[in-house]
Amino acid sequence: MENTRTAETIWPTEILNLPKVEVPVSGVTGHTIRNAEKQVTFFSFAEGTVMPDHSHAAQWGYLVSGEMTLQMEGRTELFESGDIYHIPAGVSHRASFSRDSFVIDMGDDPERYKSIE
Repeated sequence: MENTRTAETIWPTEILNLPKVEVPVSGVTGHTIRNAEKQVTFFSFAEGTVMPDHSHAAQWGYLVSGEMTLQMEGRTELFESGDIYHIPAGVSHRASFSRDSFVIDMGDDPERYKSIE
């Protein structure tokens, strides 16, 4: 049943109407809201998407649905629906998604993802 979920069945219209963000990786879409200190992005990751090694400001997230493997600081950890994660500022990491996945992500850089709308 989880594999049949889509952004339209996970995110309410109010989130889908938020500005879309520019992400330089195929298979990722996101809608964002921000203030002067934080940016919250509602992401949809297609099965097989890989976010290559990168680092940025501190980041926290909640995996709404799906499965994410996060590699950082020599560790590999599997996250499933309902799990939360934290990535400290400046720590290099990578993420991969073995199923269609939906994530609520918050970061300390309110300009990390630029709006494309």
